[in-house]
Amino acid sequence: MRLNRLCVAATLTVAALVLSGCGKEEQQAEDAAAQLNATAAPKGAPGANPRAEQLLAQADTAANQGRDAQAHDAYERAVALYRDAGDLAGQGRALLGLATHTRITGQGEVARDIYARAQAAFERAGDELGEAKVAFALAELERARFNNDAALTGFQAAADAFRAHAEWALEALALLGIADSERRLGQIVTADATIARARAIFEILNDRAGQLVADRTREELLTYVDENDAARLKLTYDINYADQGGSRRLEAQGNLGMGHLEVAAGHPVQARRFLNEARMIFAEMKLPAGEQDAWAALGNMERRLGRTSEARDAYERAVALFERARNDPSTEARAYAEVAVGEVEERQAIVLATLSLLDAPADAAKRLDAARTLAPPGTPAVDGALAFARAEIEHKAGRPDAALAGYAAAAEAFDLAELPLGAGQALLAHAGLERERENWTVAAPLYDRAIDAFIAARDRIGEGEARFGLAQVLARGSTGTMEANVQYRIAARVFDELGLVERSATSVNAARALR
Repeated sequence: MRLNRLCVAATLTVAALVLSGCGKEEQQAEDAAAQLNATAAPKGAPGANPRAEQLLAQADTAANQGRDAQAHDAYERAVALYRDAGDLAGQGRALLGLATHTRITGQGEVARDIYARAQAAFERAGDELGEAKVAFALAELERARFNNDAALTGFQAAADAFRAHAEWALEALALLGIADSERRLGQIVTADATIARARAIFEILNDRAGQLVADRTREELLTYVDENDAARLKLTYDINYADQGGSRRLEAQGNLGMGHLEVAAGHPVQARRFLNEARMIFAEMKLPAGEQDAWAALGNMERRLGRTSEARDAYERAVALFERARNDPSTEARAYAEVAVGEVEERQAIVLATLSLLDAPADAAKRLDAARTLAPPGTPAVDGALAFARAEIEHKAGRPDAALAGYAAAAEAFDLAELPLGAGQALLAHAGLERERENWTVAAPLYDRAIDAFIAARDRIGEGEARFGLAQVLARGSTGTMEANVQYRIAARVFDELGLVERSATSVNAARALR
């Protein structure tokens, strides 16, 4: 798993492109990637064509030294020798080198045709790793032309193949390309997660240069407005506008929205401040529906942070406001109802369902019955919350089959409601139960789906928990140790940024134990 000299060079120069986006670094990045792709022979290659290998090495050297005519000639001769010998994999490698050299010398479309020949040779040879290297090179070509969607697709295909072949250093290199493409497409949160994976791989490989590159790349990324920042800007504008215009309700709604955002972003201190501000404004206005929603949001956050007592208090305060909220005839109440998510009865049912998660099974069942009377079947958000809560009861009662069915139903309902956070929580619980039953091959893809759901919801707490669970599952198998190590390290970083020091330390220690 050592990075060779060319791989280090490629990593550093491609990262320079990630940081700069254009210019001289782009040329260097392409040059280093060309060396990496052209010179690395497949593992176990017998070297049965020494003259062709010698020509290929000479071509690489000439290309590196700027002797373009000699490089081109040597690549062409190597291609011919491999073709005459019937060595498809060798032919693919020589064509890959020729194509990348052609691209670097400014003939992009000519290079594209040669890449197609390399791809065909690798396909006929059954050389999946060679195909991945062509995908990587083509992605670089698309990135140089700012065809960002095509570049992203190519880098992702390359990264997946490198991972499948345990070529971790190459995967990290492709991940930097993915992150840059995501940045260009405005997918800043996703790009951050991509860099985190590259950083973890470099750390495991003890590649300090790669770690530095990943850190610098992330520092640069953080200067961009991400999806959360864009929402923050809008909500801040709404709050300030409402304050200047004298609309206390709109000001409270803005604070409530900001609180939800900061909960998902993993900033509990800021979230509490915004949610409490919203709650106090709603209380001053005597708008119980809004106050109920603020208490419910506080309860959800505290429960997920493991602060059970605080969560219960918040939920019970929300429940106590229901009758007043239900019977509020005010104009402000009608205006708030137009922007609230669901009817007040549905929201109360969801609060009862989440509060039941803190109850003993018998009390929880009664609370869920009360919730169902408020919202008959057919409302996906409520159906998901109730299915999840009942699955928890079944789990605690030692009926795992019923619990698994409940978790699956909850995830399906939340998907229907387009609530990725709820779906992520249901998938996380489902995966956890499969892990308890030692169904590792079933649990792993569920954790993967949970991670995707939490990232879609931009929910850091759930992402950290799902990554930690996935790592635990992968660590059970002899072939998943590296991936488990990666996931533990990403989880550690997430928990650290959330201020969950003990959970971060647990993740770090688990990763180190795998060595």
